[in-house]
Amino acid sequence: MKLKQILRLVKIVLLTICGLIAIVLLISFTPALWHRWVTYPRLEKQVEAFQKLRKEPISLTKLNTYRGVLHVHSFWSHDSKGTLAEIIPAAKHCGIDFIFLTDHPRGNIDTIPRGYKGYYDGVLVEPGSEKQGFDTWPLDSTIIDWKVDKDTVAKNITSKGGIIFYAHTEEPHNWANPFYQGMEIYNFHTDTKDEQLFPVILNFLVNGDKFRPWALREMFDEQTTILARWDSLNKYRKIVGFSAVDTHENQNFRAKFLKDGRLQWFGPNAKIIDTMEVKFWNKWLLQKPDTSGYVFKLMVDTYREGFNYITNYVYADALSVNSLANHLKKGHLYTAFKSLGDAKGFMYYAVNQKDSLIGMLGDSVKLADIKTLKAVSPYPGQFRLIHDGKIVNQTSKEGYNFTWSEPVQKGAYRIEIHIKLDGKIVPWLYSNPIYIY
Repeated sequence: MKLKQILRLVKIVLLTICGLIAIVLLISFTPALWHRWVTYPRLEKQVEAFQKLRKEPISLTKLNTYRGVLHVHSFWSHDSKGTLAEIIPAAKHCGIDFIFLTDHPRGNIDTIPRGYKGYYDGVLVEPGSEKQGFDTWPLDSTIIDWKVDKDTVAKNITSKGGIIFYAHTEEPHNWANPFYQGMEIYNFHTDTKDEQLFPVILNFLVNGDKFRPWALREMFDEQTTILARWDSLNKYRKIVGFSAVDTHENQNFRAKFLKDGRLQWFGPNAKIIDTMEVKFWNKWLLQKPDTSGYVFKLMVDTYREGFNYITNYVYADALSVNSLANHLKKGHLYTAFKSLGDAKGFMYYAVNQKDSLIGMLGDSVKLADIKTLKAVSPYPGQFRLIHDGKIVNQTSKEGYNFTWSEPVQKGAYRIEIHIKLDGKIVPWLYSNPIYIY
């Protein structure tokens, strides 16, 4: 009798545990499943409808507009395995014209160029480094000694015509450093730091195959603190703002065969997590090798989604390193969340009393010469004019054009465009300022 009671008790306990596990799994997966079947299909339809509203603006400059991504990692970085086989097809798919790499150096003595440099199937690739809080592109053959004081490194690179921008601007920097030229006003990696890992993993397990762009977008938060810092710095001197995809294609699980037939598994940050024989229990996971030899891939971040997520648009004379670098330093760029809509065609500019263009984003214009500030967009949105960090005008209706109707004062004026998405007003585009002096 006692044995039956014990068995019955054990059965009740096991059923209870199974029931609790089922409830926990149901609760855990419900948000991700809801996204897959309700939220993300609805967002897809909204974005498709928004993109049909595109109107091509009349070009107001002889400069060309090039789409590019800055702060990207390849195989040269310790935490990436990315090669041209992944990078270039992703760039071509997303309409990216140039990639400025920022691979982590393999020591304190960093020789540039290394890794990839040049044109690959029409995409311009320029090597650079990310270290000690810098995104840097020397733009010439050089050796960087990272043991030297950071400000000295910045001075050495910029004095020879190179670029020094601050990376990960959520972290402390020497903002008084006179040599850095710009800063990240958005970094995707920065944006993800406040996320809880478990819900993110579940969401990608459920939605990563079909709705990966929306699973990435789920982690978006406007970087108001960083934008406020950028505005405060621009009161004193020009600080170019740009977006960083910070893509490594490394938050993934992948496997490939070794020469001896064993299977090698890679986890996040491209670290080897195991090497094993192929058995019946893992063989069913494998597929035909892709162009890089991977026979298993569970992807969270990819170059393709990263390059399309947020994009820099640079006005330049030609698709060349010298021209792009020259206009990057001038601040002739804006950045937009391309996954919502391709911002090519946008222009923010100053006009004189004859309504002739006398300056564009990134330029400095005399107060006596300017009549007003204008902007034109390929998509309708809510324009926000920000003067020295304060919103001085915000359009009540979504439109394609903006004109500032009040007198212009000295200071830095920049434009943001926000759009409606799923009942919320979200940022779509950030311009660099026009500086009035």
